[in-house]
Amino acid sequence: MLNRILSARIASIFLILHGLVEVAGLVLINSIPLALISFGGLTGQALRENASAVSMYGVFWGLARLVAAWGSWSLRKWALVFGMSMSLITLVASITIIPAGVTDTLFAIPALIFLLYAWFGNQTKKLV
Repeated sequence: MLNRILSARIASIFLILHGLVEVAGLVLINSIPLALISFGGLTGQALRENASAVSMYGVFWGLARLVAAWGSWSLRKWALVFGMSMSLITLVASITIIPAGVTDTLFAIPALIFLLYAWFGNQTKKLV
């Protein structure tokens, strides 16, 4: 049976994996043909000119996910909220970052579900 601690630890694993993928983007941005990537509406030459800025945003988000993962593993409530916020922002923004948005979604959805379970547990109280 899943408990809150196990849920927080599973969420932190998803956050670590997602953070490592984001940080690896700094290395991989020059190896992927930029014609195949769209980032926030930037394509082709505009993306080529801003590739370093795009990859630095990925590194920033990746490091932030690693911080959230550490805090979630340590069962810090601020980290659960931080991880949930980052996952929600990722889900909203992922549609504008194709094809990377698909990978972001695959990590953000389970991380969000496990973080929500870690926060609320298995509560069944009525809302009304």
